[in-house]
Amino acid sequence: MNYTKKCKLWKLGPGGCHLVIQARLRGEPVHLLIDTGANHTCFDKQFVDSLDIDTKESGKDEVNVGIGGQDFVALIAVMRDLKIGRRKIPPLHCRLIDLQHVNAAYQMAGFPNIQGIIGGDFLKSYHAVIDYGQRTLTFDI
Repeated sequence: MNYTKKCKLWKLGPGGCHLVIQARLRGEPVHLLIDTGANHTCFDKQFVDSLDIDTKESGKDEVNVGIGGQDFVALIAVMRDLKIGRRKIPPLHCRLIDLQHVNAAYQMAGFPNIQGIIGGDFLKSYHAVIDYGQRTLTFDI
C-alpha cells in the first residue's frame, strides 16, 4: 500500500537543497535526510547510543566509505521502532555513523540537527518516489 509523507525542503546556498522528513524512533522525534547518493540508511551513533539500542560491528570484509572517501568500520543496529508518519517501518538494518560534521553545517545554515539518513537501500526496498515539486516521499509499505 502506498504511503505519502510530506517533506521539508531545506534550501542550502544558491540553488542547493535537501529534502528532510520528520519521523519517530522509539517515540523520539527525528529528522531524516533523504539521500539518493547514500547506499545505506544511517543513523547518528551518538543519538542511537542515547536511546540504548543494541549495536554490532559489521564484518571486516565489508567496505564502508563515508563522505570524504575515508574507509571506516561501521556499526550496525536494527531499528525496530521507527515510524514515518502513521506507518511503522519493519525492522531496518542501519549503519551508525558520526553525523557531527553534517550537523555542524546544518546549524551554521540555521537548520536543526538530523538524526539519520534515508539511503538507497530503503528507497529501493520500498519503491520510493521522491517528488520535489510536491515535496513528498511516497513509498510502499
